Amino acid sequence: MTRILEYDTDSVLVGIVPQACGNCDKRVDRVRLSLDVVMSSGQDFIGIRSLAITPCCDGQRSAPYPVEHLAGLLDHLQNCSNH
Repeated sequence: MTRILEYDTDSVLVGIVPQACGNCDKRVDRVRLSLDVVMSSGQDFIGIRSLAITPCCDGQRSAPYPVEHLAGLLDHLQNCSNH
């Protein structure tokens, strides 16, 4: 993650090194990171993953950003009055 551009209670929009979108091949320089619950086909809880959503086509992929860091960042942004 390079720079936080905006945030809400569930996600952060971050600036990234420009690259081709994995879904539509458009050039993107930002991505929205959020947390996603992973369930089995039997609806059993498996875990939580970081999800990256590209603004060009709303393409979704697992993000390599650590879940614990993203959860901590979202909690900090939501509870810190300095932002």
